[in-house]
Amino acid sequence: METSLEGDAGRGTPSAPAPLGWQRSVAEAIRDASVEAAVYVPDARLRGIIAALTCEGGPIVRTLTREEECVAYAAGYASAGGRAVVLMQCSGLGNALNALGSLALPYGLGIPMVLSMRGTLGEANPCQVPMGRATPALLAALGIQGFPVSSPREAGSTTSGVLTLALETGTPAAVILEPALGGGREAG
Repeated sequence: METSLEGDAGRGTPSAPAPLGWQRSVAEAIRDASVEAAVYVPDARLRGIIAALTCEGGPIVRTLTREEECVAYAAGYASAGGRAVVLMQCSGLGNALNALGSLALPYGLGIPMVLSMRGTLGEANPCQVPMGRATPALLAALGIQGFPVSSPREAGSTTSGVLTLALETGTPAAVILEPALGGGREAG
């Protein structure tokens, strides 16, 4: 079964495989939290979540080109009293640090993030290792709590908890999707 992501930000996006159960659980938690917009930089592990979000009644889904743009977009929503979530690969966290540290944190904009991990156990691309290793420490340096998910049954509840933490307290927080979940580069 193929799912089309047609219409994302006015551009057609290639078809993706049907979302895995844990990806549907993450998308359901996002919808249940009344998130109005989901912004992302494309990534294989996030593809199924995005596909599950594009169903009727889901949030506006936008593809952006850089991670700091995603943080700024979500910050605009939060500043206007709305709810947005940012989805990105952990290697893009470095691009978003200034936007998080100089915009989201000082202004109390609770931006929830969903980070797809690379550069950890089983990684074959040496370019991904430095940011994969640094991600937990970078989040901690900014005081952003990160909650790793390595079991499919934890995906929905952890995402729900991160959304509540970020959106209700004005504190950015992150779900960290570990490679053990599957649905990423290792799946094709």
